[in-house]
Amino acid sequence: MANQRQAVVIVHGMGEQRPLDALTKFIRAGLPPVSPGTWKFYSKRDVASESFESRRFLAPADGDRPQTEFFEYHWAHLMQGNRMSDMLPTFLKLIRRLPPKGLGFAWLASWVLLLLAGWGILVLDIPFDGEKSAVENLLNIAFTVLGTGTFGVVLLFLATRFGPSFITNSFVDVVRYLDTSPRSYAVRRDIREGMVELLRRLHQAEIGGGPRYQRVIVVAHSLGAYIAYDGITTLWGMTRNALAPGSQSLATLEAAADAMPGREEDRTPTPGETTRYREAQWGLWSDLRAQGNQWRITDFISCGTPMCFAERLYTKNKRDFEARVARRELVTCPPLPQAELGAGDTPFSFSWNGMAVLNDWSPFAVVRWTNLYFPFIPSFCGFLGDWFGGPLGRLFGSGVHDVPVRGNKPWRLIPGWAHSCYFNFPDTRGDDSVTRHLADALDLTAKLPD
Repeated sequence: MANQRQAVVIVHGMGEQRPLDALTKFIRAGLPPVSPGTWKFYSKRDVASESFESRRFLAPADGDRPQTEFFEYHWAHLMQGNRMSDMLPTFLKLIRRLPPKGLGFAWLASWVLLLLAGWGILVLDIPFDGEKSAVENLLNIAFTVLGTGTFGVVLLFLATRFGPSFITNSFVDVVRYLDTSPRSYAVRRDIREGMVELLRRLHQAEIGGGPRYQRVIVVAHSLGAYIAYDGITTLWGMTRNALAPGSQSLATLEAAADAMPGREEDRTPTPGETTRYREAQWGLWSDLRAQGNQWRITDFISCGTPMCFAERLYTKNKRDFEARVARRELVTCPPLPQAELGAGDTPFSFSWNGMAVLNDWSPFAVVRWTNLYFPFIPSFCGFLGDWFGGPLGRLFGSGVHDVPVRGNKPWRLIPGWAHSCYFNFPDTRGDDSVTRHLADALDLTAKLPD
């Protein structure tokens, strides 16, 4: 173990974050202290990035934990020129349909403001006048209704055009990254490219003639989870991950996946089903590495991510989301099995040159996905807690290990602000603390292959 190393990448969330802000906050939550209130790590030159602003935090090997190096993927500098008016189309799309439960309170408050604005216009105008004709009264009502709508649009425009910058720098990031319009295309491409390049460099890094890292873990907060998901799935599609035909690890994984609830089923997996699937993922990854494959990423940990609204933000609607999943453009955990099997094919692999090659849409055959979130209260509309995080299994598959964090009171119940608190409790490591759940997901003492 003395020569083994593992890398942890933190991808920050929405907002105008400064370089190293996320990393310096995360290191104390992700790394166990050597004594109460004391952490042992060193700030070193970043070996995986060309940025002069970035650093690598190195935690020496300790007991069963190999040397662990922490990196940050910083993308905020690529998200320039944000305006609150960028949110207007998305706001109008969300306001006219029933909201996700987590945004129920915000949706209701928005409608109350709009209705109050309309009522204000109505009371300032008397639509019926006994001395006027019916036509004149109808025209009066029509102009009043038109005025209400116009006032609402103007109110939205003013709020979005001149709203507080901290809102501009946060929520618009989500909209612009997921926006497919030409204005946002270059921004989204550059952010994804940077994420893929960082992961690629960690895979290719060498020391002493061999690979520098035996394992890579990706942790992402908020919008960062969308970015990390895109990076992992893109890099997987660029990599040939092949096994000897008839590998028992692949058969075990496919059997464990088949036992998991389907996305169309209205049930969550049992703890035993989840454990078996995750153990099979680790076993398949270990087998890949033993057979010479270079794939290093074992775990993806999302924290408080609006991916729980993906069918409304990532795509136009649920039908469009399901269509993209069916085309394998959006990958799930477990992966979708192949619809047709040729000679030598299996549900998750195809036969090529005498090898079993895992499909392009199968990164989560080996990458364990853990999703941490602070549940909102009340459950039917969401006021207390994190409005933007939630379970992902219903959209991305039952292999996503959804973990509702119920500790860390009262801070995790602060409306909206709880979204920023996932790495705020480094000294609180009780059974239901987010820091404890994060440590379980990181599994930094796992035995690694050479």
